[in-house]
Amino acid sequence: MMQTTLQTILEQKYLAAALVSCGIVVLFANALGREAAVVAGNFMYVPTTGILLILATVAVFKFGTSGHHGIAWFAFAGYAASAFTAEMLWIGQEVYLQIDPFPSAADVFYLIGYPFLLMFFIAYLQPVKAGITKKMLAATSVFSLSVLALGLYVTVGNGTDDVFATVVAAIYPVFDSILIVPALIGVALFFKGKVNFMWTLFCLGTICVFVADAAFLLGQNEDSYYTGNPAEILFYWNYILLAFGVKNHTSLFQSRKKRDGLGALHA
Repeated sequence: MMQTTLQTILEQKYLAAALVSCGIVVLFANALGREAAVVAGNFMYVPTTGILLILATVAVFKFGTSGHHGIAWFAFAGYAASAFTAEMLWIGQEVYLQIDPFPSAADVFYLIGYPFLLMFFIAYLQPVKAGITKKMLAATSVFSLSVLALGLYVTVGNGTDDVFATVVAAIYPVFDSILIVPALIGVALFFKGKVNFMWTLFCLGTICVFVADAAFLLGQNEDSYYTGNPAEILFYWNYILLAFGVKNHTSLFQSRKKRDGLGALHA
């Protein structure tokens, strides 16, 4: 138990350092100018999504693909792969081809990632579903519908003449409004002691995406959004929070496995 507690404290310290460092890089790049911000902003996605994909793949090999736990990690790996592919496509289009990457093939993979993440949440919540109250569901559902209404108003009500771009943009608040429900439920369950630290990091990451998507859609409508702007920090934070969540869970698994092995030796 002491080893697990120490690992959690250290991971929180490293997590805070990663989040702060990410913010400093983005703000410093913006201070140098928009061009520097775009370059730095794009390449920030290489380590953040790359490390997440590696950790997610390792988790699948460690936990397998059977049962609710296995399905959850398989789905999470699908999300990580989709996110990595989407970000690499975005970089290729904006940095190398120098074309507007929205809407584009990158959006296909961004949107594919949402069902994978929802599948992860549902599978992971199954063992603790008894702790989910009607009050929790009602409160999160009302908030979700509010998010959806506001998102659709921003994208459809104030959309551009490009019908395809408006339709693609409208899909994001739909998925966000669905994902925010299990994310908020997860936070509530954490404070009730029903779920672990990993789950909290995952939920906070999802909330970051929700806020970042809203900023992205608003910026797109006003034609003021650019990769690497300060609002983009929330997208990076999402990947960092998820990566540390996976690391935390695999560390706990290894500690328990080692403890169980020592217990068997002394039995």
